[in-house]
Amino acid sequence: MHKSTPLLILLVLLLLTSKVDSQTNGTLGKRFFSNWSVSASGGPNIFYGDLKRYKFWPATTPVNEIRYAGTFSLNRQLSHVFMLRAQVLYGEIAGEKLHYKDGSPCNQYFEGNILEYNLNTTIDFTNLFFGYRPGRFFFVYGTIGAGLSNWITVKRDLITHEQIGGSGSPSNWTTEIVVPAGIGAYFSIKDKVNLGLEWTYRAVNSNKLDATEGRLPYEAYSLFAFNITYNFNKHVSDKLTNASPQKQIGPPPPQPLLASEIAAEKQKEKAAKEQSAYPKLPPPPLALKDTSRPMQTILIPDTAIKEELLPDTNISVVPVKGISYRVQVFAFRENTYSAEQVKDKFKLSHTVMKEYSGGWFRYTIGSFTNLTEAKKLMTELRTKKEIPDAFIAKYVNGKRATPAPPKTIKHSRYTKGKVYYSKPKHKK
Repeated sequence: MHKSTPLLILLVLLLLTSKVDSQTNGTLGKRFFSNWSVSASGGPNIFYGDLKRYKFWPATTPVNEIRYAGTFSLNRQLSHVFMLRAQVLYGEIAGEKLHYKDGSPCNQYFEGNILEYNLNTTIDFTNLFFGYRPGRFFFVYGTIGAGLSNWITVKRDLITHEQIGGSGSPSNWTTEIVVPAGIGAYFSIKDKVNLGLEWTYRAVNSNKLDATEGRLPYEAYSLFAFNITYNFNKHVSDKLTNASPQKQIGPPPPQPLLASEIAAEKQKEKAAKEQSAYPKLPPPPLALKDTSRPMQTILIPDTAIKEELLPDTNISVVPVKGISYRVQVFAFRENTYSAEQVKDKFKLSHTVMKEYSGGWFRYTIGSFTNLTEAKKLMTELRTKKEIPDAFIAKYVNGKRATPAPPKTIKHSRYTKGKVYYSKPKHKK
């Protein structure tokens, strides 16, 4: 087999996998120059070949076979499963042998330097077998590649330390094909930094790595390294930020597919303002039907001041008589987002109800006559759905109740028609 054949096969495989949709535990860009990262690693490097005292474990005396090597990699994430790495390794290797298999003395050892560069791919087993999840932070992966290994080794007598052989020279390093393969695991820290461990077995297409020709057709060295990776992509959060009456905090712009729906809502709001030149009381509670979707009902305004309830085909509300409770998940000053948008963004299973009161477009879910059940839903949203600002809103006969005004304010035309409730008294 020609020396360049493994490299050509690897490049073809990587080109075939590069069409997979780009996605990993972080948000990736869509251009070729996006999704880059750099890695550095280091750890013990162990030789496997003819001049080795034990079959697997390294000897430490009289010659220490534990040497060290480090790598630097330039990486590009192709998908949530595949990543391409261009890697350079530099380090040392060593080995010793006291006796041959027949018991006769050998007393030889060697030392050398390795310079390797390769192209490899990593395969994320966690995402491949268990599916992609943005919140996952621990991953297990495998790696395989091909490249060239260059070395200079010197063989010496273990007793006299005189040189008795060698492979390569400072001006002419020995070069052969190397095939690295291994497994690793890492923790992802906020999509920017990965910390992990990786073990690779690097087989060299040569029997002269230790400057000794023996029975083995090829020799190898293995690297067990701690590694750190820095991702250049900007961290982007996909969470919708909640708004409060004290400060308006808006979510990201709506998706282009929903632009027509948003434009229709704004047009209806503009038409309603043009039809009424002066403020007036809202109409009696009615269940308005939407001809485009059956059984659609609109929430009832909660105040005597003009506070309109705009049509939203994504809600279906049946007013509850008496006292009821709903859980508010989001509020916004502008009529920009539909109930369905908020439901999809927070990944809610409940129907989202949209209403307008107090100058805010409010989005609520659930309808309970029992306060305990409402608190249970609020707690679930704060912990499992990561909506820390979720709170309970009180309704009286389908109208949103507002806190009772100070005693210094007398009832007037402004307060007429509003439903108030007193602040709860807490036991000490």
